[in-house]
Amino acid sequence: MSTPDRFTVSRQLLSRAERVIPGGVWGHNKFPSVLDPDRYPWFAERGEGARLRDVDGTWYLDFMCGYGTMVNGYACQEVDQAVIEEVRLGECLSQATARSVELAELLVDTVDGAAWAAWGKSGSDATWIALLTARAHTGRSLVACVDGAYHGSHGWCAWCNPGAGRQPSDSHTVVTMRWNDIDDLNRVFATHGPELAAVAITPFHHPIPGAAVLPDPAWLRALREHCDRAGTLLISDDVRAGFRLDLRGSHAVFGYRPDLVCFSKALANGWPIAAVTGTEALREAAGNVFAAGTFWNAGSAMAGAIANLRTMRKEDAIGRMRASGEKLQTGLHALGELHGVPLQVTGPAAMPHVTVDGDDEYLWMRRFAVNLVAEGCFVHPTHNWFVSAAHGDDVIEEFLACAGRAMVRTQEELVGS
Repeated sequence: MSTPDRFTVSRQLLSRAERVIPGGVWGHNKFPSVLDPDRYPWFAERGEGARLRDVDGTWYLDFMCGYGTMVNGYACQEVDQAVIEEVRLGECLSQATARSVELAELLVDTVDGAAWAAWGKSGSDATWIALLTARAHTGRSLVACVDGAYHGSHGWCAWCNPGAGRQPSDSHTVVTMRWNDIDDLNRVFATHGPELAAVAITPFHHPIPGAAVLPDPAWLRALREHCDRAGTLLISDDVRAGFRLDLRGSHAVFGYRPDLVCFSKALANGWPIAAVTGTEALREAAGNVFAAGTFWNAGSAMAGAIANLRTMRKEDAIGRMRASGEKLQTGLHALGELHGVPLQVTGPAAMPHVTVDGDDEYLWMRRFAVNLVAEGCFVHPTHNWFVSAAHGDDVIEEFLACAGRAMVRTQEELVGS
């Protein structure tokens, strides 16, 4: 079992951070109610391949992959070398660099339906740029989203990010609907169709917390038909899944045709960049919107993205992630059956979401995650996990051995031996 002494440096850093950073760690990790600071490493020092080392010097098999940013392994030489070479030329120059043209050309050649590309630095930037483009093209303001979906932290997403500082008026132009529910889809378009600039969906539904749910092809067909009839644009928020399921975009896997696609996380193997791709019909609207950031045209992350996508294609990263994810899924199901745990692994193989039937408060999963940390494995109890191209058979087998021991310990602690 992990003890507080194991995380001495991490806890000291957290204590210092709480005096100068609201919440101690800024962003989505700042809430210790989910990750126990006494049983979890709170600060990382380095990563190599599929492994993460914390500030106390402990190595972990990492199945969070920087919350999805890492696909080719931490410290991937091909990607990082491209970034270093670009940085030596000067970072964030007064003008865009040739890397922006090269990356746009690569994305247009790679992503199904893409005629152009635009930039940001985060997934929230990407979804906002897509919404601005949709509004500019249609002259409408309303957007429909799925209940429980997450599309970023910008103001229009207040409906999915309730809490301090948010106002209902921030997202008064958002209406919601239920995933895979054709009747509810019909209701939304019957009520709001002429007002809808866009419908924003993720390629599959991954609420937090909650199990992942794949799309019903009939629902996707009905959604596209409604959008075409109403003159509404379909935005595919591929920020989390993009370049993990298919280099052409996740919509190529699930068989739907978006007008705009949003990418970030895995685009540059951890280097900060986001992209939006769109159809030819939206080129003029995209050119007319104002969305900008001082760092958006910096060349280093673009160089990293180019190297990352080329490396993924050369090394068949998609196939490797899928194979490793399937092995992980099969192994976890077998362990659940062996130890009497009603374990569910949902979502695509490269992005498994692990839940337990009846564990509505995630008490079992939180204890399981702590016990996995004690075994040298880093996971999140409520978020989906990630598998990268660096998670080979040896990594999966080592993790499953750790998971078996952690599962036994969790059962003993929560339900008795």
